[in-house]
Amino acid sequence: METLGWWERLSAARAEKLLTQEQLASRIRDLAGPESALPKPPDLARMIRFWESGQNVPRPMYRTLLCRALDVSVLEVFGRRPRRKSAEADRPVSTPRPVVDEHLGDVLDHLSSQWHLLVQRDNLLGPRHTIPGVREQIGLVMELLAPARGEDRLRVLRLAARYAESAAWLYEDAGEFVEALRWTDQAASWAYEADDELMLAWTMFRRSQQAMADARAGEVIGLTEAALRRVDRLPTAMRAALVQQQAQGHALDGRETLCLSLLDEAQELAGQVNDDGDARAGHGAFVTPAYVDVTRAGCWSHLGKHARAVAAYEAALPKLAPVYQRDRGMALAGLAAAHAHSGQVEQAAERAQQALKIATTAGSSRIARVVAGVNKTLVPHRKKPEVAALRVALANAAGL
Repeated sequence: METLGWWERLSAARAEKLLTQEQLASRIRDLAGPESALPKPPDLARMIRFWESGQNVPRPMYRTLLCRALDVSVLEVFGRRPRRKSAEADRPVSTPRPVVDEHLGDVLDHLSSQWHLLVQRDNLLGPRHTIPGVREQIGLVMELLAPARGEDRLRVLRLAARYAESAAWLYEDAGEFVEALRWTDQAASWAYEADDELMLAWTMFRRSQQAMADARAGEVIGLTEAALRRVDRLPTAMRAALVQQQAQGHALDGRETLCLSLLDEAQELAGQVNDDGDARAGHGAFVTPAYVDVTRAGCWSHLGKHARAVAAYEAALPKLAPVYQRDRGMALAGLAAAHAHSGQVEQAAERAQQALKIATTAGSSRIARVVAGVNKTLVPHRKKPEVAALRVALANAAGL
């Protein structure tokens, strides 16, 4: 047994328990518990097949679960520093590369479907409830990426970039900006290797959103312009997202006429996209006509025309689809800010409280930051009951 590789010891331990790979996968799921974000048993079975071939080394979490399911010690099966079969064998560089599992296409199709479900989950529940699932799926995709070569590698890279970009957005919404930047860079790197022009363009959009959060108008405009140079190849939904983002950059610069013209263009593009809240219409599918209406309201605020912003937010809010709860939260927060700058104290505090409730439920620091800004604007009115109540609510939500 000492001369066997860890992958052979793993296979032997499973055989000794008279378990198929599918049965072992089910045991692992049971051990992890019903709340676990682990892949489903068919996908775990495929991972076990990879591991038993020695093509991939299971991550520590999986090594622990495997050995618990087989009632053996981790050290007994994997030793202290398990390496891939090719490394263990110390073969020459010219040795043929391992063949990727014949069911790779099925796994990627499943993971692609899971990505759409995670997008929908994010829209409904927010980053707090979605980040663990996305990170777990990224781990699985990276397991597939290590042995993949040629066209198989390109297919895995495209999916990996999509998951990484989603992680970037989730961390941005959760207020973890270092992680958001890291995953944006990772998405761009994988997209570049895969020659995925659309994903590269979308990482420019993500970067522009991050710049917008800090009011860096030049970056917002420059990044969206860079992505829009590929306009002949961009899907309608992505173009709508980029154009409305560009409009916001020009609003920061005080260029009202150009801003409004771009918003009209985005509105027309958004009207051509069918969206169910799971991004099946492509990146940018969340930019519905109602979303552009909310963006227009925000632009009025950036332009210093807060009364027009209040009217625009009030008109847009009833049009937002229920699936986009955080968009509603951001719109309410923006409306609260517009009320505050217009001197409408009670309305500002009331709308801010509504926005904060959504922020707390979804774990959205992005919304909470806007509400905190409203609270700061209302400091001169802190003795009013509505403002005092908002201050207490913010203190209770301090963990966001």
